[in-house]
Amino acid sequence: MEAQLEVVTPEVQENTQRDLIIINQANNTLMISTVDDYRVAQGLMKTVKERIKKLNDERMDKTRLLDRAKIKIMADYAPSLEKLEMAKNYLNTIMVKFTEEEETRRREEERRLQEDARKRAEEEVLRQALEAEAAGEKEEADQIMAELVYVPAIKVMSEIPKSKGSYIREDWHAEIFDLAILIKAIANNKVSLEAAPGVIYSEADDLKKWAGKYMTFLNGQAGSYKQSLNIPGVRAVSRKTQV
Repeated sequence: MEAQLEVVTPEVQENTQRDLIIINQANNTLMISTVDDYRVAQGLMKTVKERIKKLNDERMDKTRLLDRAKIKIMADYAPSLEKLEMAKNYLNTIMVKFTEEEETRRREEERRLQEDARKRAEEEVLRQALEAEAAGEKEEADQIMAELVYVPAIKVMSEIPKSKGSYIREDWHAEIFDLAILIKAIANNKVSLEAAPGVIYSEADDLKKWAGKYMTFLNGQAGSYKQSLNIPGVRAVSRKTQV
């Protein structure tokens, strides 16, 4: 059963009705044109301040109970959540590592099979050319040797199981490894500030503070271009996460 909080209690309603009278008197009714009116305003000011203090005290008493309850609930769940986060991080590390190793092996196997196929194709071309030359067909043999050897692309499928609930996500972000080079490139119009809306540059800006404003643009460029990012002083960095 979903827990619900009663927002408007009878006590709150009573306080609201009582305070509306004071509020209306202060905002709409009271006009100061004489000393006596001023004294009335003083008394009303005192009443308003007392009500503000009383309501704030009552509010704080009740919210402190909620705060203590929240702290206890957070503490009850914290040990398990902390250990589960550690487990998730460890699993992420070993799963990403294994995935990268498997991808390296897959590419190497793909390259090896492609190379073997190319060698077999070249050997077949040489065999045909030698047969043609042995049969006295010199021009045909030369033509066979001149033709480009075509080898269909070989694709080795990954054996890593796919799952809708768990997969590798790769996030890209920019890293400024040389701020001076980046600033120089901007000064020489090799990198445009116009491409980064919202970035305001002035001579008074601290360079690091300014670079922080520029990071949103740079991170977007890293996400778009990845390894092809070509901004002086900046490199694209990826982080793989098992999600």
